[in-house]
Amino acid sequence: MGDCTSNAAISALDLRHIANITFVATTPKYSGGSWLNRLASTWTFSTIFQTRSGAPFTPGIGGDQAYSGVAIPGGGALPIPQRPNQVADVVSPTRRQGCSPAPCVSWFNASAVTFPAVGTYGNMGVGSLRGPGFWDWSQTVSRKFQVTEGQQIEFRAEAFNVTNSLRLGNPNVSLSGGQFGKITSSNGGPRIMQFALKYVF
Repeated sequence: MGDCTSNAAISALDLRHIANITFVATTPKYSGGSWLNRLASTWTFSTIFQTRSGAPFTPGIGGDQAYSGVAIPGGGALPIPQRPNQVADVVSPTRRQGCSPAPCVSWFNASAVTFPAVGTYGNMGVGSLRGPGFWDWSQTVSRKFQVTEGQQIEFRAEAFNVTNSLRLGNPNVSLSGGQFGKITSSNGGPRIMQFALKYVF
């Protein structure tokens, strides 16, 4: 099944699958006075994992092909631009492969979409294309060390996008822009790590 549904209107909020998982675990306080037991005791691991399917967006022709007097560039957000014609399946066999001019990623078959005839409107529906999905794993590791009664040192390490994976943004959706169907931006940043040491008294 392709990623385009002609003559259909799909809300930009139509995310078919969303999952958010949180997990917190603490190692036990081990008995005995060995340095290994003391080192391994009472560490807290907090995990946040989120994933969602791609959001729908609307392709646009970037001009007033219908000669209606209303020309809204680009596509995606309201107000709705004039839309192109779909002439073939937009799913590309080279999806997620590099393209030219680099750097970019080919997301769908741009040759399957054309300008409508002058004075007419295109047949592609609102929200008829979907962008890439998104996922992220963030992790926290922390521990409190007792110094004296009423005094503690807390160590905390945090990492966002633990795997340092690329999250693709939506492809360019203006047919007149020369990059139609190509992804040239990311959705999210690189791995970020931060460390903190707090003295509580």
